[in-house]
Amino acid sequence: MSPKIKHIIWDWNGTLVNDAWLFVELMNKELDQRNLPRINIQKYRTHFTFPVKKYYQNLGFNFKKEDFKEVGYNFIQKYKQRKNEPDLYGNSLKILKKISTLHITQSIISAQENGLLQESIEYYKIKKYFKHVQGIDHYYADSKIQIAQNSLRNLEYNNNEIMLVGDTKHDAEVAESLGVRCVLFSNGHYAKKRLEKLNHTVIDNHLDLIPYLQ
Repeated sequence: MSPKIKHIIWDWNGTLVNDAWLFVELMNKELDQRNLPRINIQKYRTHFTFPVKKYYQNLGFNFKKEDFKEVGYNFIQKYKQRKNEPDLYGNSLKILKKISTLHITQSIISAQENGLLQESIEYYKIKKYFKHVQGIDHYYADSKIQIAQNSLRNLEYNNNEIMLVGDTKHDAEVAESLGVRCVLFSNGHYAKKRLEKLNHTVIDNHLDLIPYLQ
């Protein structure tokens, strides 16, 4: 029998906040400017990946002709203007409250730029649920493995008492690099069929997490 979970590491975008649709809207404006085919939410969830540069290339961006860092920076500036439009998922607050009542501590590790992430957590008034919130130090969403490893050193739990909850293959990679348990949420930035290939538990509803915590 597995040890009881004592700490949850949450991903942010697409896991607690329902923002994939906004990434689609903003990307379509970028694609229009370059005369590239538009995407819908299904195509987004099929093609989105980390590092994000590869995702852009999958959509037809040519980084021999333009600089990825400039493109990525400009995209996030547009996202920042609309960052408060997405809602938390319907059960995000319920699961955060439930986990808190179970005396399980929680944190957020995100590939979003840290300042932007901190502003979002304040806006949604959920900071009180988290022991630690950490994003990356730039706008290019390449990897969060290093910050996750740094954060893990500050936790007083054994690896098998920690669970990471995310919505992408990169979240699974982070969990594997940390040696912690992993649950993947199927209604975020990755199509469910992609997640099911990763050999981790997949849930469709945040409240489906509860049986794995007790």
